[in-house]
Amino acid sequence: MPNRLPFSEPSPSGSVRAREAKRQRDLATEISRLRPQALTKSNGEELEQGQNQVYPANFTKGLLHDGNGLLADPDHYREFVEAINSPDITLFEKHVTTAQDEGVTYNCTVAGETPGWRGWESPRSGHVYELQGPDAGAVGMAPAPRMRSSEFVAEICEVYGMAILRDVPFSEIASGGGARITGGDPAIAANAELTSSEVVDALNTLPFFDENGTRRSSTPTRNFDGYNAFEANRLDARLQGGALTTQTLFRGSTPGALEGPYISQFMVAGNTSRLGGMNGGSASFPGTQANFDAEDGFINYGNQIIDQRSVMHQIGVDHMTEWSHWLDVQNGANFGALPANTWESDRRFITTPRDLATYVHFDALYQAYLNAALLLLGAGAPFQRGFPEPSVSERRTPFATFGGPHILSLVTEVATRCLKAVRRQKFNYHRRARPEATAALLSFALGDRNGHLNGTSLDELFGVQANSIREAEAELPDAIRAAVIEHNRLQNRPEIEALRAVECVPDGRPDAFGTQPNWRDSNLLLPMAFPEGSPMHPAYGAGHATVAGGCVTMLKAFFEMYTDSRGEEERILDLDGNATVWEPNSTGTQLQVVPNTTLTIQGELDKLAANISIGRNMAGVHYYSDYYDSARMGERIAIGILMEQIPSYGEEVEIMFKSFDGDLITIAGTSASCPSLVICDAQGNQVSPRDWWLRHVVGEEIIEDFGA
Repeated sequence: MPNRLPFSEPSPSGSVRAREAKRQRDLATEISRLRPQALTKSNGEELEQGQNQVYPANFTKGLLHDGNGLLADPDHYREFVEAINSPDITLFEKHVTTAQDEGVTYNCTVAGETPGWRGWESPRSGHVYELQGPDAGAVGMAPAPRMRSSEFVAEICEVYGMAILRDVPFSEIASGGGARITGGDPAIAANAELTSSEVVDALNTLPFFDENGTRRSSTPTRNFDGYNAFEANRLDARLQGGALTTQTLFRGSTPGALEGPYISQFMVAGNTSRLGGMNGGSASFPGTQANFDAEDGFINYGNQIIDQRSVMHQIGVDHMTEWSHWLDVQNGANFGALPANTWESDRRFITTPRDLATYVHFDALYQAYLNAALLLLGAGAPFQRGFPEPSVSERRTPFATFGGPHILSLVTEVATRCLKAVRRQKFNYHRRARPEATAALLSFALGDRNGHLNGTSLDELFGVQANSIREAEAELPDAIRAAVIEHNRLQNRPEIEALRAVECVPDGRPDAFGTQPNWRDSNLLLPMAFPEGSPMHPAYGAGHATVAGGCVTMLKAFFEMYTDSRGEEERILDLDGNATVWEPNSTGTQLQVVPNTTLTIQGELDKLAANISIGRNMAGVHYYSDYYDSARMGERIAIGILMEQIPSYGEEVEIMFKSFDGDLITIAGTSASCPSLVICDAQGNQVSPRDWWLRHVVGEEIIEDFGA
C-alpha cells in the first residue's frame, strides 16, 4: 500500500473553497448591511440663499468672482452643485462654468508667468462604491458650525492665532512666548505680533471658551447651556476638563495629544540602524554613515532610510495678505504650479507651525502612518496579544498575516476609502467655505464698521448672511484683530514681497472700498502658508484628518496598546528598551532629550493624527471642527474594514484599543461568523455599537430591507 501524506493539499480546495469564498464575501456583505447608515445633514446656510444671493458661507473657489470676491453669477454655483450630485456624469464638462471659461484676467504673475487654472479635485468621487468596509454613504459627519455661531468665531480666531505664531517654535509656544525663528533675515521681525500667552488670553475671552459668555449656537432653538451636542463635544475635547492654556493651545482632542512635546515621537525620532546604535547623534547628514541611533532621526525602510528632517517653506513668508493675490486664488489661479513656493536652504526637524504646514503640503497622505508602522516594527513593538501569531509555542511567527507586511498594507488600504468618504461629505453635502474665504468676509465687516465701504452695505453684498458676518467680526478680540492687521501690513512690505516672488497689481482693493486708503495695511485676510491657498475642494470634512483617523486606528488595532494587565498603556520604547523622549532644539537642527517624560504608543499615535490634521489648520486651509469630525469618521471606516476582515482570517482574533473619544473598543471574532464589537466609554459604561457609530452624526438613515 503506498505511503499516504495526510492533507497533501489544502482543505477546503477546489469548488468547496470557491463556495466558502463566496460565503465569506456574503458574510462581509451581511456585516455591512447590519451596520447603521449614518444620516448626513448640512448646516442649512446654503439653502437660505435667495435667487440672486452669492453663497458667502459656501465653497465657490474656481468659479468666477467679481471685484468684491463674490460670485459673479449665482447660477454658476447652482450648476456646480448640480454637476456634483446629478447622476449625469457629463455635467462637469458641458455644464459647469469656470473662471477660466469666463476669460478671467489674473492680477498676479510669478517669475513673469501668468498662472493657469486649477481643476477641482475628484468632485464626484463620493459616488464611488466600496466593496470592503463602510460605503461612503454609510458614514457621515455632523453639520458644520454656522458663521453665526460662537464656535465659528473661536475657530477663525484660532486659525488667525496659528498664522501669527507660524514661525514660533512649538516649545516656545508651550512656554507662552512669541520669539520667532528668523533665519537671520532682517526683514523678518524677531517676535510675533502676539505671544502665545496673549493668543490664549484673547481666545479665552470668546463666548465659546468663556462659560460666562453669551453664546450663539448653530442651532439656537435646540441646545443646552448655549451649545448643541456637537458643539459641546468639540469644546469638551479641546479643553479635556481644564482650561485653554499655552500647554494645550492648538493641540488635539485626546489626552495623548496633550502629553509631552507638541510633535509626536513618530515624526521626529528614528530607529537604531541595522549596525546597531553606535555614536548616537553623530551620524553624518544626510545619513551616508550606516550607523545611527534614534536621536539621528533616520527610519529604516528596508535597506534604505527615511530622514525625519524635511525641506521647509521659507521662514517669515506668508501669502494672500493683499487683495489681488487673494482674488486670483479664488478664481482658481494655479500658483502652486509655479515657483512661488519658496524654501529654506537647510533641512530640519519639524519645529514650528510653518514646518508642520510644509509637511502636510506635500506628504503622500498615508506617509506619516507608514513611517510610524516602520518605527514600531523596527523597535520590536508587540502585536496585539489577541492575534493567533506569534503562537504561544512560537512555532508560528507572523509575516503575511499579523506581521509587518500585513500592517504596512492596512495603513494604505484604509486611506483610499477614507478619501472617497470625505469627498462625499465635503462636495456632496456640506460645501463649507475655506478659512481664506471667510476671513475676507470679516475684512468687509471691518471696513463697514470703519465707514470704508463705498456707497454699499454688507446687506447689499451678502444678503441673509450679512448679520452673521457682522456679528462674527464684532466678536473678534481686539488683540487678534490688531495683530492680524499688523501682520498683514508687515507682510505687504516690499522686502517680503521680494521674497514671495508673486508680483501683483499694486494697491489692489475690493470694488466696494473704492478709493479708500490703506486697504493693504488694514485688512483681515488670513495669512496663508501656501501661495495657492487651500486645495480645490471644500473645507468640511478634511481629507488629511479622515485619513489620519483611519490609519491611526489601524495602527492601534494592530499593535498592542496595553501591558499584560490590560490596564496600563504600553510605553514607547526603542529596541534597547529605553523610553527616551525627544524633541527638536529651538532651531530644529538636532533632537534633544525631554527629561522626566513618559509617553505611550497609543497617546503618540493619537497625537500623530492630531499633528497631521491640525498642521493643515496651521497652513490656513482648515478649521478645528474639520479635524475633529473627520478623524472620527475615519476611525469608523477603519473599524468597519476590520469587522469585515476578521471572519476571513479563519482563527480566533481579539483586538483592543482606545477610540479618539476615550472609549475602550474590543473587536473579537472567529472563522466564518459575525464578529462582536464591545464598547465601554471613558467612565466604564457600556455603549451600544449603534449609538457609538452614530454619536457624531444627526441620526440614522432608516433603510428599507425586505430581503431583496
